[in-house]
Amino acid sequence: MFADLYTYLALRPRRVMVGYLLFVLFSLSCLLLVEQQENIESLLPDSSQGTVRRDFDWLQKAPFARKILIDLYGDESVTSQQLQQISDALVGALDSPLFVEVLNGPPVEMAPNFFSSLSQALPRLATAEDLQQIDQRLQPQMLQRRLQQIKEQLLTPQGWWTKQQLQHDPLALWQLTAGHLRQLNPMAGAQTTQRGFISADGRHRLVVADSTIDIGDVQGSERLLATVQQALVKAVPSTVTATVVSGHLYTLANAHTIQRDLRVVLGAATVAIILIFIVLLRSRRALYVFILPASVLGVAAGTVALFFPTVSGITIGFGAVLLGITVDFTLHVFFAVRDVGPTARAVQLLSRPLIGGALTSFLAFSVLLRSTLPGQRQLAVFSMTAIVVALILALVVMPHLCGRGDHAMASMAEGRRPHKKPGRIAMWIWLLVLALSAGGLGRLQFDGDLRRLSVATPALQHGEQLLQQVWGNVRGQALLFARGTTLDEALQVNDTMFQQVRQSHPDSPFVSVAALLPSREQQQHNEQRWLVFWAQRQDALTRLTQLAAEQGFSATAFSSFVDGLAAPSPPLDLPFWKKAGLDALIDGLMINGDGKSTMGGSEVAVVSLLDESQLTDELRRNLEKIPGALVVAQGNFRQQLSGQVAADFRTFIFSAMMVVCAVLLLWYRRLKMIVLALLPVGSGLLFMFGCMGWAGLSFNLFNVIAAILIIGLGVDYGIFMLNRCQGLGGRHTDRAVLVSALTTIAGFGSLALARHPAMYSIGVTVLLGISAAVFTALTIVPLGYRWLYPLAAKD
Repeated sequence: MFADLYTYLALRPRRVMVGYLLFVLFSLSCLLLVEQQENIESLLPDSSQGTVRRDFDWLQKAPFARKILIDLYGDESVTSQQLQQISDALVGALDSPLFVEVLNGPPVEMAPNFFSSLSQALPRLATAEDLQQIDQRLQPQMLQRRLQQIKEQLLTPQGWWTKQQLQHDPLALWQLTAGHLRQLNPMAGAQTTQRGFISADGRHRLVVADSTIDIGDVQGSERLLATVQQALVKAVPSTVTATVVSGHLYTLANAHTIQRDLRVVLGAATVAIILIFIVLLRSRRALYVFILPASVLGVAAGTVALFFPTVSGITIGFGAVLLGITVDFTLHVFFAVRDVGPTARAVQLLSRPLIGGALTSFLAFSVLLRSTLPGQRQLAVFSMTAIVVALILALVVMPHLCGRGDHAMASMAEGRRPHKKPGRIAMWIWLLVLALSAGGLGRLQFDGDLRRLSVATPALQHGEQLLQQVWGNVRGQALLFARGTTLDEALQVNDTMFQQVRQSHPDSPFVSVAALLPSREQQQHNEQRWLVFWAQRQDALTRLTQLAAEQGFSATAFSSFVDGLAAPSPPLDLPFWKKAGLDALIDGLMINGDGKSTMGGSEVAVVSLLDESQLTDELRRNLEKIPGALVVAQGNFRQQLSGQVAADFRTFIFSAMMVVCAVLLLWYRRLKMIVLALLPVGSGLLFMFGCMGWAGLSFNLFNVIAAILIIGLGVDYGIFMLNRCQGLGGRHTDRAVLVSALTTIAGFGSLALARHPAMYSIGVTVLLGISAAVFTALTIVPLGYRWLYPLAAKD
């Protein structure tokens, strides 16, 4: 078919050029219209697949997920009062629609009824430990001392303002409720005073800004951080160091790095491949070998855009690698046409090995369509499209661009150049290298840590370390979600989780809304226990009245307190705490289905925070048994992702090998030929895995792509060299395979210049595999063929 098409188009060369130019314009328009996504979400499984993406989505709903944390540190010349004033000024400078709320202290408004509200809430909050403390305060000596303190306080100027509160709560029971507030402090290293977030050494202040911008929004993050920078310039003097920590910084770092890498990688790959062509091919027409595959990238990106709403920037960056793959097709056409001339016979001889190589690469990449990662599926569509279109261009357009005067000289040069047969030394070197590589297989590990696939600049790492040292592990705590269709249903689940954690770790820091807002059922239980407690302590109350009289208080001084102990207490809900000025503190630990804080809603989740070091396997299992409970920890998330990477790796390698073997079985129908064709694949994979093991490089989400590439390219090399050994290809085949391998290495080598870890990891690992595969194809495959088929082997 391709030979007949060549004959038809050979008489109409102008149509070929016009058609190709129209194709180039179409490809460029596709590339310009593609919307790129420059975050790591494409590296995550779909939400419908397993628990990894689900856990990631819930991690984004953590209290500090969309917040910007600004640490202010003053030098020795800055006093504590001045640092607080600078903190207040920064809060004012951050007044922008981009922020929902900006705080430099606990979100507590000292309402006039603050202390009375704490006292009123205690009956529905009191724990067994609280009742034990009350028992101690009811001891005669403690009562005597407390009444003396009240008497002295009433004689002070402030006594008049506190008189009513002292009458209603002579035992200062509000302090017990205030103790519950500490369980809503997520910053272990902070002194959460009313004045602000102050570090333990008093030298740092913290400003927390809650943003409306989603972490994955690149343009929004750009505007947001620009606003923060303007506020810092306006409010923070040079004597104070401001350190900003936010997920938005990582978004911008990834976006800028990918944009930079796209320019550097594509540029470096282009220059390297052009240099290879100039040095090794020495023909200006060889530029078409590069131009035709390069023109495919826009169509490939456009095809991806048809199936995915946004295209990952990493997928576009992968185009530099595909240049090295698809150049193989045009290279073989170029060398063949120079060898035998631009004839239908040359196209006919080339079509079979080219189609065979393209088919194996196409099917090898197709296994990635089964991936749960959108990024890997995008790479599959991108690669499959590029391979098909590049093959068509190589067989239809390339023969007409190679020229008509080069083939005679090329044939003469090839005839004068003797073909060197690889010797036994190459075989022994190959066996030794593979034996050493096999020794490193046991060291190979799978790494699912997304942080290693995300850009972390030294400034970002410094910010994270400073935040953890000064304020505690704010951003690295395990998240315990209690979910329900109503707020009270979620609170019931939260109560059960709270009790489970307290049984396992009674003294560990644990941030939970259960400390101030238990479910209605738990409130009723606490209130009933409260009433029973005071019913059994009437003697202590009588003693309080007697001791008060001895101190000179009237007989009815504390009657409101005694009478109120048996009175029904108000239900605790968000409106109740709003009147006390504590609603923002509680609301920050609640999220609805949209991931926003809520004052109610049809679907609610309550989040609690626990240090990951306290989350033992046994505690996790017990918590996950609770209906409606969800435990999300970054350490466990990385472990799950590592397991999925390992499982996907085994599945993809097995599937790709099975598909390739099936194609080779149909192609050759002889076991010896199939084994020879697979030698470059096996050598490339073994060398790559072994070197990674010895070097301590781990397999990640995108190293899996490297294995698929080795399979596709290695089989291509094997097919072309077998075609050469069978006498169906000219002596140009050796040089074509070598040059195509060098172009592939140039493409992957350019990825080694990338700063983005995902792109860099692909480049380094595939460099190893391709190098071994091409060495095996050029040396070991011919040796093996002569050994297995001594009579059929030809020069």
